[in-house]
Amino acid sequence: MRESLVLLIASAAALRTPLPPLGYVPAALSASAPPRTQSLLLRSAARATALTAAAAAEIKPQLPPPEDVPSARVTVLLLCCAIGAVCALDRVLISIAILPMAEQFAYSDSTKGAIAAGFSLGYCLGLLPAGVLASSGSPRQVLLGGLVVWSAATCATPLAAASSVPALLATRAVMGVGEAAAVPTLQAVAARFVQPERRSLFWGCLTASLSCGTIAAYVLAPPLIAEQGWPFVFEAFGAAGLSIAVLWAVLGADAPRELDSRIGDAGAGGGDSAGGGDGGMGEVPWRALASSRPVWAMTAAHCSSNFFMYFGLSWLPTYFSYQFGLSTADASTAALYPFAAGAVGSLAAGAACDALVSSLHFRRTDARKVMQSVALGGPALAMLALCLLSAGAGGLQLERDEAEALFVVAVGCQAGSAAGYGCGAQDISTRLSSLIYGGTSVFAVIAGASGQYFTGWLLEQNGRDFTPMFALVVAVELAGLVAWNRWWDSERVFE
Repeated sequence: MRESLVLLIASAAALRTPLPPLGYVPAALSASAPPRTQSLLLRSAARATALTAAAAAEIKPQLPPPEDVPSARVTVLLLCCAIGAVCALDRVLISIAILPMAEQFAYSDSTKGAIAAGFSLGYCLGLLPAGVLASSGSPRQVLLGGLVVWSAATCATPLAAASSVPALLATRAVMGVGEAAAVPTLQAVAARFVQPERRSLFWGCLTASLSCGTIAAYVLAPPLIAEQGWPFVFEAFGAAGLSIAVLWAVLGADAPRELDSRIGDAGAGGGDSAGGGDGGMGEVPWRALASSRPVWAMTAAHCSSNFFMYFGLSWLPTYFSYQFGLSTADASTAALYPFAAGAVGSLAAGAACDALVSSLHFRRTDARKVMQSVALGGPALAMLALCLLSAGAGGLQLERDEAEALFVVAVGCQAGSAAGYGCGAQDISTRLSSLIYGGTSVFAVIAGASGQYFTGWLLEQNGRDFTPMFALVVAVELAGLVAWNRWWDSERVFE
């Protein structure tokens, strides 16, 4: 009977025919029937009313839990973007301050390269532990710890530099260990807070935040150095990071509350206290990860991308200073525009990738391949042009405006990685996304740090000529492009 009433309700709704009131008995029928029949009709109507109410209660839609408001989710994601901006700002600061630091302490180009690589060494050492901890514990707590460590190390940089080069290298390495927690944990948080159809757009926003942090360093640091001295910028921006850490400690979370029960088996756990799952390193499928073609595709693309970006982050102001004789302020301004293009490119890449999937019905795998191909092919072409112009091919002479334009194209295109390998770990796994990203980053940081140090050594050997480095970047970018398109697949492989 109950099933019949449910079907009756559904049929009436489909036909847009209004149902009579509950317990309704036609007046003509009740008036003309004998008294005993009228009594039977009334009892039947009352019973029908009770059954209909019970059936309606059974099919009443379930409302989402009221305790989690949308603003809480937005707050966490905005904080993630703010942390990303501070992370990039603190990381890039040394590339600007190194110019007055080198004058004060008489650093050679090799020493500058070693200082840049010191951060990368610590970053490399911290990536895999950070990924494991974020996958098996609380991403929120791991990110908080990393933020405190790198901010404190940033504040301590002037004291270390005044002490000795080894002390400065050690401080930079500690800072790298702290910053290693940032992107893997942000991967884990994004995998839980952002729906797949908006994943590329959010990661584009986050990558744009990283570019904004770089831009802020190039805009704010030169005048502060000129007025207050280079030690001040490390102390001020390190303090800003500690302030953000307080906000994250209060407002940060591992996963939205309404998803805790549904993603518990994927490792989210319970809100603020749980993170990557109730298992530890023993439950990680190491052999499967090591043999996964998508993981190796991410590794290759990440290595190629880092080789170019670490070169740009560490040496771009120095390049403009050496090549065109610019001051610290002017060299920083020249280096600013490429990273502004990177911020715009990240947002455009994220939106474009989602549009390819939702509007043009691309497979997510193909959309990722398109974005990453732009991210690797663009810098390869721009660096090839710089290489030819620097060498005087065709009797042409490289001008500052041309160099700036080519770096704008290179960094703007490279930002497409936000919708390429940048989201790849979230595509192939939820629980292990931070570990996968952290693991591939180990190789990528080694590649980037090698490029940083090799650039300094090369400049000392060839009279500060960047042309061979541009040629090497072209080869590395093309190798990553081939590997990515051969091996990548966005299908979920791990839980």
